[in-house]
Amino acid sequence: MRPDDRLTLLTAGTAYGGWKTVRVARRMDHASGSFELGVTQLWPDERAPRRIEPQQRCEVLIDQTPVISGYVDAVEGSVDGAQQVVQVAGRDATADLVDCSAVRTPGQWRGQRIERIAQDLAQPFDVPVRAAVDTGRPLTSFALQEGETVFEAIERAARIRALLLMTDGTGALVITRAGVNRVATPLVLGGNILSIRATLDMRDRFSTYTAKGQAPGSDLFNGPQVAQISARAVDPQVTRYRPLVLVGDAPDLAASLNQRVQWEANVRAANSTNVEITVAGWFHNDGLWEPNSLVFVSAPDLRLEDELLISAVEYSLDERGPLCTLSLTRADAFTLLPIKQAANQQGAFWSLPKAVGQ
Repeated sequence: MRPDDRLTLLTAGTAYGGWKTVRVARRMDHASGSFELGVTQLWPDERAPRRIEPQQRCEVLIDQTPVISGYVDAVEGSVDGAQQVVQVAGRDATADLVDCSAVRTPGQWRGQRIERIAQDLAQPFDVPVRAAVDTGRPLTSFALQEGETVFEAIERAARIRALLLMTDGTGALVITRAGVNRVATPLVLGGNILSIRATLDMRDRFSTYTAKGQAPGSDLFNGPQVAQISARAVDPQVTRYRPLVLVGDAPDLAASLNQRVQWEANVRAANSTNVEITVAGWFHNDGLWEPNSLVFVSAPDLRLEDELLISAVEYSLDERGPLCTLSLTRADAFTLLPIKQAANQQGAFWSLPKAVGQ
């Protein structure tokens, strides 16, 4: 079997192989995977060009493992001399949740778990929802906000419990957390690593983080206690003077400020480490390379000996053969800080930044 025959596009009851170019991308920070495939207009052993149309339901499989399940977005034809080429692009079915507005009456839930809210919102789009981890207790109240997309609404609910949203390659939306799987095959420079680029970027890190704010007072909690609340965290790896002051307010500010400022220090430190690795083929010893997997990386030349999280995977095929490009970072870059539900509001939340650490 040729390497390019291991990837097939299933659409309209027909399986297509024989690709000239392949690009399939799956990322933890995208709720929908995407593909771009380049094919000849007239396939071997075919007497007529195939019919692939936008909006057709489709599946992309690598060795019978589905990596994209959704719809064809675009088809482009071109002629260059005697060569006729068709480019086919599409995304997971979860793309509709990303693109489309959340429309539901009533637009409020009381005492429902996050997966139930997500299922209700995804049901009109025929997108299954499953929870890969315990999502915690039901939410007291959750309401849609005018103009937000379906994904934005589900993500806002998920962040209350520090949960991530991903797609699993079958067109379903998965509620999970970072680093739920481990790959036994290490990535070793001089072994299975063809190329590696490691970046440690300190521009967004600071020596001290100080969070300040005010909170509503009460008979027992007033004066300077509410007017001058602050918390501090230190990044010992930033050796020169680089302070950052954060300002916020919330009904539970006094209880959450220490967590908030430590989160800021942790997530900025985690996001400063980025590694990109290219390997031959699309598989490790136990299966397909996939995002949200922990793997040990050994690259002594770059002073890198650590377990990292695969945050994105791109499967590609060109004249060099099948390649897999892995983007890796520290796992705590995807450890989300919960959004605090306001005690005196229903469906209203204090929004924190979208990346968090320990």
